[in-house]
Amino acid sequence: MKKTFLLFLILLGITTYPYAQSETATIDSLKREIQSAEKQAPSREKLTELYQSLGAEYETLNHDSSYRYLQKGLALYPQPAFEEEGYLQLVNSLANYWFMEGKMEQAKETFKTVATHARKLKKRAYDLEGVVESSIGVCYRKLGMFDSAVYHYNRAIDLCKKAGKPEDVSSTYYNIGVLYHLHKRYEEALTQGLLSAEYARKAHDVLMELYANSLVGGSYSRLGKYAEACQILKANIRKALEIQQPLLAMGSLCPLLSTYQLWDKKDSVRTVLRKGEELIRKIPRNSPTALEFYSIQASLYQWIGEYQKSLQILTGNPLIQTQVPYDKFHTLLARNYEGLGNYQKAYQYLQDVCVYQDSIFNGKIKDELSELNEKLRVSDKELKIARLEKEQAQEKEIRLRNTASFSSVILLLLVTISILLYKRRLQKKETELIAARQYIEGLENERKRLAKDLHDGVCNDLLGAILQIQQQTSPETLKASTLHTLEEIRSGVRAISHELMPPNFQFTNLNEMLADYFSKMQEVSGVIIHYVPGKQTEWTQVPEHIGYEIYRIMQEAIGNILKHAHASLIHIALDEHDGELTIDVQHDGQWSPQTESPKGIGLRTIHDRLKTIGGDYELMTREEKISMHIRVHLPRKNHGFQ
Repeated sequence: MKKTFLLFLILLGITTYPYAQSETATIDSLKREIQSAEKQAPSREKLTELYQSLGAEYETLNHDSSYRYLQKGLALYPQPAFEEEGYLQLVNSLANYWFMEGKMEQAKETFKTVATHARKLKKRAYDLEGVVESSIGVCYRKLGMFDSAVYHYNRAIDLCKKAGKPEDVSSTYYNIGVLYHLHKRYEEALTQGLLSAEYARKAHDVLMELYANSLVGGSYSRLGKYAEACQILKANIRKALEIQQPLLAMGSLCPLLSTYQLWDKKDSVRTVLRKGEELIRKIPRNSPTALEFYSIQASLYQWIGEYQKSLQILTGNPLIQTQVPYDKFHTLLARNYEGLGNYQKAYQYLQDVCVYQDSIFNGKIKDELSELNEKLRVSDKELKIARLEKEQAQEKEIRLRNTASFSSVILLLLVTISILLYKRRLQKKETELIAARQYIEGLENERKRLAKDLHDGVCNDLLGAILQIQQQTSPETLKASTLHTLEEIRSGVRAISHELMPPNFQFTNLNEMLADYFSKMQEVSGVIIHYVPGKQTEWTQVPEHIGYEIYRIMQEAIGNILKHAHASLIHIALDEHDGELTIDVQHDGQWSPQTESPKGIGLRTIHDRLKTIGGDYELMTREEKISMHIRVHLPRKNHGFQ
């Protein structure tokens, strides 16, 4: 799929400025190709591909141009064509546009639409599905829904592996690692980063390997392995500069600075800061990577005591606030003002942090406020104001705590009620299932008793009668007629006996049992029974208890049709797909209330038997004809269907 790697970088929030300069030639080439194609009246599929490719090329350069060409592509379709991969590619690029515009909900829903229909394509496009699932994960991460993000990232990895594209697998592992890193789960972030680097090497993707190593180095740093972190990050910077990628070099320089700060290496921090101030001129000033460097730069200048420089950076570019959480940004301002001796402004900014955090007054902020209160004793008026504000904040905290306690009690009560209702539903289902099983067991016992009586009593009596008549002397015509009649009676009773006896699956399977039964019933009744078993079905994998119940259900259904419908042809199709067994029964007989009455004992028996094996059925009538559709879900652990 085109521009897959670029799409991942966009969704990660990484500026692709170095790529943009090299893509103008591609854009010019695509425009010429579109102009030539439009003159030759090409196929819709070809024009769709060209518009989608051009829109994707413009994603990082000009949003309006990207949107314009995507709309041209979509205009080729008067109605949505979700069954075509080209159309789905267009919609996917449109979702990228919404993402770049910051319309995260709209982007997420559009990506989900593509994912839903991509799974239904006749020929699965696993590369498209993998990229879309990863895109959904990024949207959820941006929306703060991290569990959903991880779910879609894992789906993306499976699909990318099926597509055989290690570069896409690498990018998805990187996404997951970034998510773990944001949640301070650095061990898991390190694992994902190492996997990302491994797949990047398999794909010979130098750029993705550099991004993955940057994540690995940052994770080592947070785990206290400073030497390992510095070694990886410095090597990353050298490689990025060798291939003239200053943006990638800056991507590793920022975590290297943080590592030296955690390691308490102020001299190394000053050296790397100077290197960063040279590199920053080579990338766009307001790119996410540049803004990240500015925020780290301001924090480090405050750490080494150069408060004025730190303030100039923080107040010189308002976009820095988009990279730093509100409370951390204002805390940094307060510390700089405190370092410069302006305690009043320092106190004001710390108060802003407290209001923002509501009831989350951590110990560090409390200590700093106490220290500043001591410094503010020179002004009684200012101190009084500070105390009043502090009391108001504490009162607010108490109110919030009381509200939270009450909410917790209500939540616990609701959870308890939900659990009780759920248990009650389970108990009701279990009771119904037990009743159905008892009903079926009663039927089976009665069938066994009748079969034994018929076989041992009536069949033997008739056989004796036949032998007696054969020994008597009588007119040949009467003798032959009587013998023929008795033989028919004996065959009929014998067929009933066989029908009542429970099937034995020890030496055969469901398909053979049904074929034998339908053959016998066709011979006895004279009605044509056309049986079509699924060619790909693995009959030996159907659990015996399910096969048993299906055999009995077929007996009940065929018996009802023969007794009431007066049919001359019965068609039965049995197949399995994705772990679901389906049976369709149709006939050319007449419909009558007795044939398939919802209140009849026949349907009651079928219903109860299906309930015991987790199945259901549906009756359909058309032009006074009736058919039955049966579905049974086969348990995964007991069958081997693909």
